[in-house]
Order: sequence, then structure tokens, then C-alpha cells
Amino acid sequence: MRKDAKQTNQVRLAGVQNYHSHSSGTNYAYAGFHSNKYFTSDRFIPLDENFCRPDGQPLQGYGLEIETECNGINAQTVLAEVYDKIIFDHFPADLFKMQNDGSLHGRTNAECITQVMTKAFIRNHYKDFKTMYNTYFPAFGISADSANTHCGMHVNISNAVFGKTEAAQEQAIRKLYYIVNKHFDICKKLFYRCGSTYYCDQMDYTEARTMDLTAFSTDHYVCINLGHYTEGRIELRIVGGQKSFACFRNTMESVFFLVERCRSISWADCDNLTAIFKGCNQYVFDRLTICGLDQTTLAAIHATVKAEDLL
Repeated sequence: MRKDAKQTNQVRLAGVQNYHSHSSGTNYAYAGFHSNKYFTSDRFIPLDENFCRPDGQPLQGYGLEIETECNGINAQTVLAEVYDKIIFDHFPADLFKMQNDGSLHGRTNAECITQVMTKAFIRNHYKDFKTMYNTYFPAFGISADSANTHCGMHVNISNAVFGKTEAAQEQAIRKLYYIVNKHFDICKKLFYRCGSTYYCDQMDYTEARTMDLTAFSTDHYVCINLGHYTEGRIELRIVGGQKSFACFRNTMESVFFLVERCRSISWADCDNLTAIFKGCNQYVFDRLTICGLDQTTLAAIHATVKAEDLL
């Protein structure tokens, strides 16, 4: 027997970071990202330590924070291994990391945080999200459903998604802020936020047109966190934990549509639900049917629906 065959090799298990910290446990492999990446439609672009592209171009993407609770696995390390070795293995390497979150319950839990992804990348990987939500989550007793857990799914959005210039971005972000808070009860259902809004409360929208986007703190108790605006992103916190892939897809399509609509909609139309949602696809319209809109408004929107062939 060779000498090196007698040596004991330490098993390196997946770990879960402490909240906004490094991985927990000295025997775990690093639980964060191996390096910063920007995932585009079919590849990734490496980012520096400040999440900047080598070519200096802005990021135009979305980052997800998927909170999950598990009652089928008792050990946090085992849950981390299931995520790392089984569930995340269906996605491109280094897309996810895991963190602890004290607001979550269950026997075990984890917040699954992605790197920055473009809309095209997310859509191209809907099949992988379907496998995660519909196959593995039920099999391992994992749930992200905000109707039955304490879970949410925060969506970080790059400023550059809102427009090409800083002025255009500011106006579009202000319109998103206004629409979400003015139509708060509708947007809760649009983004599948069930139950309490303790961590994503309604905000004062009356000064939305002129508010200083650089003056907000990183408040975790509001529906839109603008505290990272100067860093190049905002956080849509009103989004709830998703119960299934179909729910996840309809929510993401609703986020994509509303964010993009805010680039072109007039301030006058921000009070008009028909104007806000005209031209949406069938997945957004499907969600609108449970948002409490009157039949006249739904019929007017339905007449403009643009079909898209997504999973």
C-alpha cells in the first residue's frame, strides 16, 4: 500500500455563512462565492472585488435572495450539503451561496443568494429553477412559500436596468417606488407576498417625484430598500417566498415587466392600472387575475396581452 493511501483526508462539507459574514464552522469549505461573477445569457463575466466589470460597463441584472425553511432535514450542515451537492449542481457553478437568517424558522433553514444575473440568464435557466422548486424542495421537505413560512424572496435590481443615463434611472426608480406603494395591496399579490409585511412595509409615496434617492438608509422594514442606490442597485423587498416554479416564474415575469414599464410610463399613467399593465405577457396577466382588479380593467388589459413561449 502506498504511503499516501494511508493518510486520512479531511471531508470538506458545504457550509452556511453567518448573516452578511463569512462561512460558519472551521471544518467547512468557504460558503460564499468563489469569485464575483456577472451571469449573462449563456456565460459569465468576471467582476472585481467591487463588483465592477473589466470593461467598465454597468451591470444590468437581478440578484435573488431566496429564503427557505426545511422540516425534512434536522442538521444545518446536511441541508447545506443537499443544496451544494444536489440542488445547486443543476445550475452553473458558483451561482449560489448560502447564509443564515435569524428571521427564518423550521428545523433547519438557509437563505440562498445568487450572483448578479441578466433577465435572459434567468429565463434561460427556468428549467433549473423548475427542478429546484418542483422536484427537490418537496423531496427534502424544503419550502419557500410565504403563505406557510416566514420566507421572502428579495430581488436586487441594478440601476442600469432602469435606463441608460443616471437621470433616466432615477425617474424610473421613482416611478417603481410610486407604483408599488400607491397600489400596495395589488402589488403584494402581484409579487406573491402572503401574510405579514413586517419586513416590507408600505412607504410614503407622496414625494416620490422629487425624493432624494441618495438619502435613504438600508432599512430592512420597507417594501423597497433604496439604501444601496449609490452602490448601483436597489432591493425590492415586497416579493414573497414562492410556493412552486409556476409561482416563481409568474413573479419574476411580473418583476421584469413592471421594472421595464417604469422606463417608459408617464407619471400621469402611474395611477392607471390598465396603462401600467397593458402589453404584459400571459404569465403576468395570470397573476393579475388574483390581484383584485375589477373585470373591466382585466378585460382591457387582456386585450393587449402579448404571448411569450416560456417554460
